[in-house]
Amino acid sequence: MLEAAFHDLHGSRLHGFALLVTLGDAGRAEAAAGEALAAGGQRAVALRHPERAAAWLRARVLRATRHRPPSHAAGDARRRSALEALGVDAAVYECLAALSNTARAALVASAIERFETIDVETILGTGPERTQHLIAEARAGYLAAAGNTRDGATSMSAWADGPLMARVRNVATRAMSAEASSR
Repeated sequence: MLEAAFHDLHGSRLHGFALLVTLGDAGRAEAAAGEALAAGGQRAVALRHPERAAAWLRARVLRATRHRPPSHAAGDARRRSALEALGVDAAVYECLAALSNTARAALVASAIERFETIDVETILGTGPERTQHLIAEARAGYLAAAGNTRDGATSMSAWADGPLMARVRNVATRAMSAEASSR
C-alpha cells in the first residue's frame, strides 16, 4: 500500500522529468522512470521526505538514461511527437535538443521544478560548486540556442522572465501533470 502511494505521489512528475531529459525518447523515459519508481517503492520508508525522495528518484532516472542507449524507435519525428503532446513546440524542442541529458536535468530540476540546491546536487550527483556551474551552463546553452544572448553574455533576467521561460514552464507543467500519466 505504501508503494502504491509512493507511485501515485511521484509517478507522473517523474515521467515528465524523464521525457524532458531524454528529449522525448518515450521508451527510454518510461524504462528509466519505471525502474526508479520500483527501486524507490522498495525504499519508500527510507525516502519519507517527499522532496528528498523526488531528488533521489530523478538521480536514478538520470543515471539510467546515461547508461541506456537511445531507443532505435525514437527518431526525431517520434521524439517531437512525444513532446508535442506535452506542449513542446519546435522552438523549445530545438533549445532543449542543444543540451545534453545532464544539462536538461539541471535546467528542469533547478528552473522548472525549482528544487533546492541540495536536491539538484543529489540529482546531478555533484557537489555545490559543480552543480552551480552545470546549472549556469545549462541556462546559457538554452539561451544561446534560443538566440537570446546579448554580446555573448547571457541575460539571466531574460531567462527568468522571458517568453521562452514561460513556454518551458508551461510545457513542464503539462509534462508533470496527472494528465501526462494518463496517456
